[in-house]
Amino acid sequence: MPSLRSSAILAALATPLALTAQVSSTAADNATVEGTVSVAAGGAILSGHPGAYQQQFQSRMNGFGGIDELRYKRETKTATFQLDGRFLPGDADYLLHLRLSGQEKWYVDAGYKNTRVWYDGLGGYFAPTNTSFHLFDESLYVDRSDAWVELGWVAEDTPYLKIRYDHETRDGSKGSTMWGDTNLVGRYGTRSVVPSIQNIDEKRDIVTVDAGKETEQQTWQVGVRYDHSSLNNGRMATRRPLENVSRAVTQKDDTSTDLFSAHAFTERRFTEQLTMSTGGSITTLDTNLDGSRIYGAGYDPVFDPAYAHRQARDEGFYDLSGGSEVKQYVFNFNIVYLPAKNWSIRPSFRFEDMTQNNSATFVETNIASNLSAQLEDLASQSHKRWDEFTEAVDVRYTGLANVTFNWRAELVQGTGNLSELEEAEETGIASLYRKTDISRDTQKYSFTSNWYARPGLTFAAQYYYKARNNDYTNLRDSTPATGGDRYPGYIDSQDFATNDFNLRVSWRPTTKVSLVTRYDYQRSNVDTAVLLLQSVESGKLTSHIISENVTWNPINRLYIVGNVNVVYDSLATPAAAYVRNSDNNYLNASLGGGYALGKITDVYFDYSFYRANDFTNNASQTLPYGADQKRNVASLTWVRRQSERLLYTVKYSYVSYDDRTSGNRADFNAHVLYGKVQYRF
Repeated sequence: MPSLRSSAILAALATPLALTAQVSSTAADNATVEGTVSVAAGGAILSGHPGAYQQQFQSRMNGFGGIDELRYKRETKTATFQLDGRFLPGDADYLLHLRLSGQEKWYVDAGYKNTRVWYDGLGGYFAPTNTSFHLFDESLYVDRSDAWVELGWVAEDTPYLKIRYDHETRDGSKGSTMWGDTNLVGRYGTRSVVPSIQNIDEKRDIVTVDAGKETEQQTWQVGVRYDHSSLNNGRMATRRPLENVSRAVTQKDDTSTDLFSAHAFTERRFTEQLTMSTGGSITTLDTNLDGSRIYGAGYDPVFDPAYAHRQARDEGFYDLSGGSEVKQYVFNFNIVYLPAKNWSIRPSFRFEDMTQNNSATFVETNIASNLSAQLEDLASQSHKRWDEFTEAVDVRYTGLANVTFNWRAELVQGTGNLSELEEAEETGIASLYRKTDISRDTQKYSFTSNWYARPGLTFAAQYYYKARNNDYTNLRDSTPATGGDRYPGYIDSQDFATNDFNLRVSWRPTTKVSLVTRYDYQRSNVDTAVLLLQSVESGKLTSHIISENVTWNPINRLYIVGNVNVVYDSLATPAAAYVRNSDNNYLNASLGGGYALGKITDVYFDYSFYRANDFTNNASQTLPYGADQKRNVASLTWVRRQSERLLYTVKYSYVSYDDRTSGNRADFNAHVLYGKVQYRF
């Protein structure tokens, strides 16, 4: 939205002049005016990979500067005007927010904001042969914007009404983990490490209308929402670059959706002991699909059956046309009951009904072993129906001195069916015809207790158990029983079970020292049963998390805060002989504090350390995976309050990052400078 962005920039530049005029007229109308203006700038002197730095710190390496904060408030007896702004070129961080309200009865709220999200498109790395690829500028970003206007009537004794319109966009490029393949890894065969890129172009228009009223005995709310979105995204990948069979793959996703939702909620307080609430929603979602996946010599080609460097099994499609329709109905019912002193019981019930119909036609393309192109017009359709019931109850007891207990139980029962059909348009011969009945049962039980042992010492403990059982009955499956790809038709059931326990201790041994210790343990098991075989444990996830926070005030002018988090996370599967167990272990620690040099000057220091050492070299079987990274960040900040209105801030940081996972291609060292001047009026 260039026009909106330009308007926001011009408005931000013109604001100081407008504020001067407002301040000069304050005495004439007895208005009160207050606000803040901050000007800031920063940047980095970088040695190493820019993309990794920008993704981790979400700031442009080459620097940024402008209006960091602009706040203005003008209040009279009848109305209040507020303005918030930000204008930081370089980081593409813009904000213009205006709000006018009158006598606590009505308001008009409008604005525009843009934020930039940085990404690193570095791609993969194959350590045994030191293989990697650089095909494009890997310093990527996506701009996200939102322009809105909202009108509201919020008078105390009448129902409120709010009407809002948003126009949201996402525009830019980011890396994709769907990497291309290469054979330039010697005896290891083929490995997928070639970087790919996603181009993002998305727009959304959202209109919401909400109304409601709250009294001592009853609260009600109603609302509707209309959401239209359009996506014009693309993913570009290169297969086998620098080889004589190099070719490009472009996949386009052109999707538009129309969502309409209506919801209502009411709460009634019958007595001090009994409150009941109900709610419901109706949602419809219509989606139109277009897109293609085409091979060619370069990106974004027109399909050519005789494109250069084609290879057998280069599968794609074009002329995709289709859509889906989703209808969802949700109803919930809740009660809060206080049967006796120190007891509360909260039962609830939820029902969901969903129906989904999908259909599409497309031309499937494939390259045969003799390198001739095979084209087939296909049509696919599917139908899904799902009903789900959820019952839950919460019980709280506070009858013991300094101790509270909470229990919660939740049960979910879901049943549905899915039918899938793919057939050739000319002959009507089905290549896939599957009908599946699905049932899902979930149960979760949790217990929480807090013990206030004595002033300054508190214990909190929580345990929960969650189990989910998924059962699949394939009433019909056209895929062959043996010798073919029958996934997922051969799965009979998958069962998940999780046990989670955590303990937190808060202790203040003296007035100058405070400690918070927490330990979390979680274990999850996945059991899978397939056709004609016994159930096996297909996954076991174990997590231990230990964290410690210490705050120390040795003297009035000095405080020190330290944090340590140690995580041990391991996933074991029966396929460990091929892929090995997957570990996600890391250490995260920080130390910071502040010291008052004088009445108007403070200094702050911060240091953080991150270390992950989980690299798994299984190159003979697959692409090595796991993280082997280390990061150090040290900062020193100087703050001077020159007066009640004027404040100076200067910050220096040193950052070092060592990424062996990427073959040290993402390493960097940075000297980061930041300065800000703030004036309050």
